[in-house]
Amino acid sequence: MVKTTDIETRKKYIPALKRNFLFKGAEDYPETLLNSAKAEWLSFEKGEVIYDYDDYKNCLAIILKGKVSVVKGKNHGSLFNTLKAGEAFGGAILFGDGPFIACVSAETASDILFIPSDVMKSLMAVSERINMNYICYLTDSLKFLNERLEIFSAGGAYERTARYLKIKCRPNGDGVPCAEGINLSSLAEYLSVGRATLYRILGGLEERGIIKKEGRKIYLIKGEEL
Repeated sequence: MVKTTDIETRKKYIPALKRNFLFKGAEDYPETLLNSAKAEWLSFEKGEVIYDYDDYKNCLAIILKGKVSVVKGKNHGSLFNTLKAGEAFGGAILFGDGPFIACVSAETASDILFIPSDVMKSLMAVSERINMNYICYLTDSLKFLNERLEIFSAGGAYERTARYLKIKCRPNGDGVPCAEGINLSSLAEYLSVGRATLYRILGGLEERGIIKKEGRKIYLIKGEEL
């Protein structure tokens, strides 16, 4: 059940908001949202739908606590992204018309600040820094979208896995391309492949010496052979 957070809980989030990407270099502005009649501070239980294709707000939604999943396609579609505290969604609909582009649900109990378009316009009118921060956020979102399109246009399960590794593996301190924080179950969902299929693909790549797995890290040893 969606609930409005109380004023004391909101105050606890102010230090984190001041470090948020939107208010970086503009730390005085989060406190103006505490008692705003238009900004909404809402709590969602695990599993609750926050945004859907035809049920959304013209707001920038900043996640204060918890984790949300972004799914493309109705009726249990493909996992598009997972967002955690400090990240945001809703930029595509903030100043535009619907429908929304995905279904956003709370993976865990989550607190979210919704900043409506007219409030964002007011903030942008008084802070050049907030303008630039928002532009950077949109740029990063576009980069992420391009990566996702590149992966999904690659072809079958092997091709999508190979493209993912080429995109995500970046040189570490030793100069070896590496992707960190890999959860194979989540990766299988991200790539829209079965877990058994993904394990088989990665196992085959490791046997051929193309990759090396260490815990939640994957090293790309022979990227030219993918």
